[in-house]
Amino acid sequence: MPRPRHEPRDVAPEVFSPGGGGPKGKHIKDVLTALVLDMRDGALLPSERVLAERFGVARMTARGAIDDLEARGLVRRVAGRGTFVQHPTLVHSDTFRSFSEDMRARGMVPGARSYRGRTRPAPRDVAARLGLAAGDPVHSIERVRTADGVPMALERTNLSAERFPGLLAEMGRDDSLFEILARVFGVRLESAEQTVSISRLSRVEARRLEVPDYEPAFLVERVAVDTMGNAVEFGRSLYRGDRYVIQMHVGRPPAPD
Repeated sequence: MPRPRHEPRDVAPEVFSPGGGGPKGKHIKDVLTALVLDMRDGALLPSERVLAERFGVARMTARGAIDDLEARGLVRRVAGRGTFVQHPTLVHSDTFRSFSEDMRARGMVPGARSYRGRTRPAPRDVAARLGLAAGDPVHSIERVRTADGVPMALERTNLSAERFPGLLAEMGRDDSLFEILARVFGVRLESAEQTVSISRLSRVEARRLEVPDYEPAFLVERVAVDTMGNAVEFGRSLYRGDRYVIQMHVGRPPAPD
């Protein structure tokens, strides 16, 4: 018999067995918390009605348990679609690292999906950021970056094709661009000018990141320079708004004399 569409595929039915009359109050919250932490990110949680039936409690009690999960940032409700597991958000690092370096520093495995690399004439805005003439050849690389297999960011970056001939042949889908530049071309990136703004994902972008259409995202624009101060990389990346927060250290200006 087909499994009901509202039941997560990676959760055994016995997890929901009420046993001993069914958990109440805090107990149902504890059981659901353990369940959610064991489920994959983005998994669909059973509906309030199903949870109430499985646990043998009132629907209001099940709703209260889900409210608690939502308040703690462990799930998110999407109107018309249901309640989805949401793993904890990540603080966007203020240290200049590649995506791969950042995820490894967090104890996560970096990866990528939908890799696309091509050489094209540089659009005017890309050329200006890289110190090139409009129309000069640039390598453009686009991929969905993942952490522990979960889509986290849609990354688009550009580099001079004349300075880095053969770059696309060296790059694999899961490779760190920074590591390729250092190992193959002897170029080490030292710093970057970066701006962050709020954007809204298109339908295509949202589906690639496995989030609802038109979800908010952080648009990060970055120009990375090498140890000689030369612009090497210009990229625009979209980071999932439900998985990242931006944290900054700010200070007061010196007191006037």
